[in-house]
Amino acid sequence: MPEEYENLEEFLDAEEIEQQDEDTLLWVALGLAYGIDVLASRIEREIAVLRGSGVGDSAIIQILSDDLRTGGRIFGEFRNSIRRGIVGGIMQGFRVGQDNIYGDNVMMRWVSVGSPKICADCESRVGEVDTWENWQALGLPASGFSVCKENCYCQLIPEDIPIDDKVIIQGVGGVESTR
Repeated sequence: MPEEYENLEEFLDAEEIEQQDEDTLLWVALGLAYGIDVLASRIEREIAVLRGSGVGDSAIIQILSDDLRTGGRIFGEFRNSIRRGIVGGIMQGFRVGQDNIYGDNVMMRWVSVGSPKICADCESRVGEVDTWENWQALGLPASGFSVCKENCYCQLIPEDIPIDDKVIIQGVGGVESTR
């Protein structure tokens, strides 16, 4: 926050936040809040089940601590939820930027980026070309339309940019392209 502002509220009042940006931040915040709510419910349920089975408080604390330390089913689910929220937020911000830059003036190609494992929904779209508006109606990458949901790393790339339809990341730092 710039030093010329006394507090966060003053900073936010002074800065223009576009409606699309505000909507994106709200979407991400709601997703993260939902993940936190699910975590709280899972912990409460686990405690109730363990207590119902006669497990003492110190053992319950140890069980939950182990789950946290190892990324077990309760805290592992929460970690994955946070990861999906962050990736989804990044992708949503990217889409807003693309829409502002290109709008419906450019034909966009569906490109798979990342893993060689592509979900069936995205696989059927790889290499397809359409307008931004039509892609929005059909479902954008990481919008939730596909089996891979927020874990989707596919991109819509302007048709005139030379790029392979599938860009597969191999290990750390290595990129392999296939056509």
